[in-house]
Amino acid sequence: MTINDFNSDLNLLENLSKKISDLLYNNEFSRITEIDKQRKALIKKIKESHIRNIQIKTRIAKLSENNLIMINSVEKKIQKLSKTQNKFMKRIKAYSLNK
Repeated sequence: MTINDFNSDLNLLENLSKKISDLLYNNEFSRITEIDKQRKALIKKIKESHIRNIQIKTRIAKLSENNLIMINSVEKKIQKLSKTQNKFMKRIKAYSLNK
């Protein structure tokens, strides 16, 4: 749900609530049930969207955390391989000087 959709839903919710208030004021009770169902459905939609957004944010945060862990692991492996390669190159250089 985009911000525009969210704002649109909030405006619609406000308008539905105003309609219900106006109907109550004018003693027109017959349409209140129908409008209230629409209002409740809209509230449910907004809540579910909010929960979905939180779940997405949590998942992205977890992916980011896992990526950092993997990056650190790879960097450690690269450092270890680099040290091993440096030792190997020093040995080769030392052997070549002794010949």
